[in-house]
Amino acid sequence: MRISGFWRWRNVLVPPNAFVVHTRRGRAEPLHIGLGVSFRFNPSTDSFLVVPGATQTILINAYCICRELQGVLVQGYVQWIIQDFAVAYRKLDFGDSEDPMRLVNLQLREQAEAAIKDKVATMGVRDVLSDKQPIIEELTARLRAVAEGEGNSEQGLGLRIVTVQIKEAVVSSSRLWENLQKPYRSEQAQIARLAELEAEEAVAQREMAANRVKETQR
Repeated sequence: MRISGFWRWRNVLVPPNAFVVHTRRGRAEPLHIGLGVSFRFNPSTDSFLVVPGATQTILINAYCICRELQGVLVQGYVQWIIQDFAVAYRKLDFGDSEDPMRLVNLQLREQAEAAIKDKVATMGVRDVLSDKQPIIEELTARLRAVAEGEGNSEQGLGLRIVTVQIKEAVVSSSRLWENLQKPYRSEQAQIARLAELEAEEAVAQREMAANRVKETQR
């Protein structure tokens, strides 16, 4: 965003990938609102707000308790974008001059962490580690209900959830993690040992057959 001119004769130049709302004293409705809309600006009577229109990414680190009362760290991310700025600027706080999206990202992150914790509390630790799709579905439904509303844009926040992903889930207890891995490690060790025994038996049979041939020839 750039502001040109001086005193009451100023122009606000908005980049094409940013939303803007321009209001004037004494008017209930904005003079200009939209994506990449530039306008004339009088600092004595006007006010405006510029918000980035690019996709936002929220990193999530949710410390959860599963059904077996074991600690699990679930890491993921959520991407969202402004869908209806006319609704969003009325219901959300974009007033931070340095980072207008900071408070919105903080609110959505808290909603996402709460949804993940509620879902993980009903799942076993093996289910959390092996199948993350139920967590993704619950998180997506919860965030869309808040951000997009239930079929009515006026009930939502004017946002759209682009994607929800769970990167990984980590068991907080190192001893529990080792115990969960022991059955698989033991099974793999057994398979490897049986393969070695079969190979040794096959080699021994070939050696015995070769020795019999040599004895017969002798």
